[in-house]
Amino acid sequence: MKKVLFVLVLVGGIFALSGCAKECKCTVKVNDKVVSEDTIKLDDGEKCSDFNNYKSLFGVSGEVKCSPIFF
Repeated sequence: MKKVLFVLVLVGGIFALSGCAKECKCTVKVNDKVVSEDTIKLDDGEKCSDFNNYKSLFGVSGEVKCSPIFF
């Protein structure tokens, strides 16, 4: 019973922290090669996934992928 309670608390903590990130680490790739990494600060109501983007044109692909920084 204690193990089940521990797992539930752990999962709840993960979900609680997922909405608390105030900064994101963003990686910019062109043709799957990293060209830039940067940290951005979020305003109220923004999520890291709001900045994710992918475009492809004439054989050149570009991608911005952002993930939250919790600690």
